[in-house]
Amino acid sequence: MASFLKRLFRRAPKYRAQSDPELLPSSPQPGRDIAFWNTPGSKNAESDTFQQENMNRSLSDGSLPDQPYFTQMEHLRSEVTAKDYQKAAAAARASLPWIRKWLENPRGGEDRLVLSIPALSQGGTMMAFVGDEDGLMELRKLVQEFDHLEPFRNEAENHFTDMDLFNQLRHTITAKPGLLQNRLKTELDVSDGRKISRLVAYLDKAGEIHRAKSGNTYALFMQGADIPDVVAATIYAEPLLPSSHRHEKSATKAREISLDNVKFFPLPPSPPSWDHSVELPLSGEDFEDPQGAWAQIVVEKIEKASRPDPAFRKHYTTACGSISFDDLAKSQASLGKAGAVVLSDTAGCMGTPSALIRDVAWISTHPDGEGFASRSKSGVLTVYNGDLDVDFETNLGLAPEVIANAARLDHVVATSGLRCIALTPDRSQYMFTHIDEAWCISREGKMVWGVRVPQNEPRTVDLGSIRVGTSSQISDALKTMSLEMPISHEMIRKRYRELARKSHPDINPGGEAVMKKLNVSYELLTGIDPSELERINDASDDRVEFIFTMTYAGYPDRISEIAFSGSGDAALIATSSGRVIRVDGQGIPEVVYELGAYPHRIIETESYLYLKTFSRLYVLDNDKLVALEDCPVKCDFLVSKGLLLLVENKGIRVFTEDGRPLGVALTKSPIRRAYIDRTDLVIETRTQRARFSGLKAP
Repeated sequence: MASFLKRLFRRAPKYRAQSDPELLPSSPQPGRDIAFWNTPGSKNAESDTFQQENMNRSLSDGSLPDQPYFTQMEHLRSEVTAKDYQKAAAAARASLPWIRKWLENPRGGEDRLVLSIPALSQGGTMMAFVGDEDGLMELRKLVQEFDHLEPFRNEAENHFTDMDLFNQLRHTITAKPGLLQNRLKTELDVSDGRKISRLVAYLDKAGEIHRAKSGNTYALFMQGADIPDVVAATIYAEPLLPSSHRHEKSATKAREISLDNVKFFPLPPSPPSWDHSVELPLSGEDFEDPQGAWAQIVVEKIEKASRPDPAFRKHYTTACGSISFDDLAKSQASLGKAGAVVLSDTAGCMGTPSALIRDVAWISTHPDGEGFASRSKSGVLTVYNGDLDVDFETNLGLAPEVIANAARLDHVVATSGLRCIALTPDRSQYMFTHIDEAWCISREGKMVWGVRVPQNEPRTVDLGSIRVGTSSQISDALKTMSLEMPISHEMIRKRYRELARKSHPDINPGGEAVMKKLNVSYELLTGIDPSELERINDASDDRVEFIFTMTYAGYPDRISEIAFSGSGDAALIATSSGRVIRVDGQGIPEVVYELGAYPHRIIETESYLYLKTFSRLYVLDNDKLVALEDCPVKCDFLVSKGLLLLVENKGIRVFTEDGRPLGVALTKSPIRRAYIDRTDLVIETRTQRARFSGLKAP
C-alpha cells in the first residue's frame, strides 16, 4: 500500500490554474469512497465524502499522514459497517497519534491538505457511543493544539454532549419501555431533534434498542425488554441468510483491466457541484407551463384513498412501467417488513404494494427489462421478477471472490466492500462489485467474467485548476471551434489542430487572443490542457492526452456504479476517479469515458447511454456526445416512452430521448409522482394530479 501511495502522490504534470473569471472554479468532489470521509457537520453520519484542496503533492513532503493512519481508517470504516462500534472507537483512538505525527512534521509546513478526517468526526461519535471519555479528551487536546484542526473544535466538544445523551437515552428508554421517539426531545429537554434521531439510529443499528413503528414515529424498547406481541409484529427481523448459489468454490483471480489500445473519450468535465443555482424557478401556480410547451393542462383533485404515498420515494422505469420503492419502511405496506415496492403500469395505474423480504442497501432495474434486484446490508442479492415475486437469492458475502479480495486489501469485514449490483434485461445475469472488482455471474451461479479496475501509475491533478464550464459555455466553445453536437473527441481534436495551425502566434503574429480562446474552448470540451498535445509524437497514441484521473489517498479506485447495456451483452463500470469503462460480454474493455466526476446513475437503452453525475447529465450515442444538461444535486431522471425527464422537487424538465429540450413543467407543491401516459406528462402532488397534454414539437 505504501508503494501505491508513493506512486499516487508523486509529482505529475499539472493542469493550468484557472484564470478566466467567466469560468466556474472547481471545488472538492463529494461522495468519494476513500480513507478520509465525513466532513464536520455532515448530515449523513455514515456517508463517504472526500474533500481535498490539492492532491498534487509528494507523499514524502509531509502533506499526508503515514500509512498506519490509513490502516486504522480502513478498520474504522469496516467496523462501522459491521456495527461493531467498540472496535470502531478503538480504531479511531489508535489513529490519533498518527494525526499528531503528521501535523508535527515540519516538512508539511502551512501547505497542507484540507481534509475531512473521520477519526475526528465519526470516530469521535464512536468513542462517545462506547463512553470512551479518555479518548475524547485526547481528541479534544489534539484539535486544540493545532490550528490546522480548528474546524473540528466545536465538533470535539459536541462529542462530549453526545456521550451524555447516549447514556440519557439508554436510561430513559430502559425506564419507559415503549416511549415514542418524538417524545424524546421533551423527556431529555433537548431542542435538536435531528441530533436525537441520529443518536437513536446508532443505538438501533448496534442492536441496543428496538424501534417499533407507531403511527408517524417509533416506540422504543431496550434489547431484552418485554415487547407486546402486537408491537413485536411491527419490528423487522431479517430472515436467515441464504447460502451462495455459486458453482465455483474457490476464487478465480480477476483480470486487471488493461487500457492499452483502448479508446479514450474525454467529455466536458463535470464539477462536483455548481456555485450558482441551476434549479428551476419557483411557481406561484399549482401547475405551470412557463414556456408554453403543452396545449393544455388539466388538473383534478386526488381522492384521499388514491393519494401517492411519499414513503415510496425512489422511482425507476422498466419495460412494464415504473417501480417505486419505500426503502425506509415508512409505508403501511412495510409494517413489520424491510420496506415495500409497488409497480405502476405503462399508463400510470398503481398496483398493490408488496413487502420486501430484506432491507435495501442498493437497487438495480433495467429500462428494457422486468423486475429488479436489491442488495441487503448483510450482502444478500435478491432478484424479483416482473410480478415482484422473489426469483432467486444468493449470499454475495460468501462469494469466493469477495473473500479473496477482502483478504488482498486487508478488509476486516468482507461484506463492507460490497457496493453495486446490476441486472440484465432478461435477468439471466447479474453483476456485483467489491471495492475495485466487478463480477458477472449467470443466474445459475456460473462465473461469466471478473475484472479489476487498474492502478497503473495514475496522474494526480490539482482539483482547483480543472477547467469546468456550464452548458452554455460548452455551447460557446463548440461555436468557437465551428462544431455542433453530436460530437466525438476525434472531431474536437482534429478541429483544434486545424485551427491552431492557423491561429498560433508563431504562424499568425497577433493571433494570441484567438489562440487563447481556442485553448480555453478545447479545455472546456475535454478537460485537457492543450499543451499536452505538443508532447505527443505519434498521432495515434494520445493516451497521455486522454487520461484524466482524480485519484485519492490510501485506497484503490473504487467502483461507484455499474449497469448493463441496453441489450445486456455489454456492461458499464464507473469508478470514483470519474471514469466509465465499457466492457464487452467477456469483460474486455472497449472504450473509456472520462467525466471528471463519477456518475451516480447509469442508464443505457437500445438507443442511448445516459451518465448522470451530481451536477450534469450526459447523453451519448456510441462514441458521440449528443447532449449535456446541467442539473442540481437533488435531481433524478427517468427515461420513458421516448422521453427523458429530469425531476426536481417542484419541477420537471422534459427532453427527447436524445436530449433536445421540449419544455418545463412547474408545481407549487412538491412532486410525489411523475410519469408518461401515452404522450402526456402526468404529475401528482399530495392532493392534485395534472395532465400536461399536447406537447408541441421542438
